[in-house]
Amino acid sequence: MSDVQAAAEAIHDRLRAVIVNHLRKVPDDVDWTTLPLPDLGLDSLSAIDLVIDIEETFGAHFPADLLVRETFATFASLEAVVASMVRSA
Repeated sequence: MSDVQAAAEAIHDRLRAVIVNHLRKVPDDVDWTTLPLPDLGLDSLSAIDLVIDIEETFGAHFPADLLVRETFATFASLEAVVASMVRSA
């Protein structure tokens, strides 16, 4: 596994660990690639706490222009933003 792949996998695993703490209903067999985060219980208030935890966990600032519904629509969309944040930090 290359360093880039290892870094991407680490971001994926750490983000999933962080986000699970902010969701109300996560089935064991959840399909992280397609299920919308709001369907798992993410709402606007929990998203605020999630942003704070993401910033603390990854040591990067969440860009204000990405604090939009589309960013938090799915795990993949959020993961893409966090990966970008980490690369920019």
